[in-house]
Amino acid sequence: MSTSRQLQLVLVTPEQTLLDEPVTAVRLPLFDGLAGLRPGRAPMVGRLGTGELRFDAVGGGTRSYYVDGGFVQVKGTVVSVLTNRAVPSNEIDRAEADKLLDEARSMPAATDEAYDEKKRAEDRARQLQAIAARS
Repeated sequence: MSTSRQLQLVLVTPEQTLLDEPVTAVRLPLFDGLAGLRPGRAPMVGRLGTGELRFDAVGGGTRSYYVDGGFVQVKGTVVSVLTNRAVPSNEIDRAEADKLLDEARSMPAATDEAYDEKKRAEDRARQLQAIAARS
């Protein structure tokens, strides 16, 4: 394990690298719960869920992004987050999140697959609402 006091957070979407900077801690949503990462963490690979990726910047302060699934890898001091969608929390519009929840609630759920998709859409919208409320 590393004895460094920092992690290097790399946040990547298919379109671009959004972040590549040193941080002191990372909290992220895994598909089965939340994970907190600090320097010295054992290597790991995990599947991301939907929710808020928060990190403490080296110079102070906390920033966050909404992430929508993907994967995380911790190797040494590098935390690599690969996701299809990442939105800075300060760019999330509460009214838009409310609209997305209304749309999700009105989705038909005639089959098991449609019901599952409806629930996923509702969960995404609720996560966006919660992040917008904290920002």
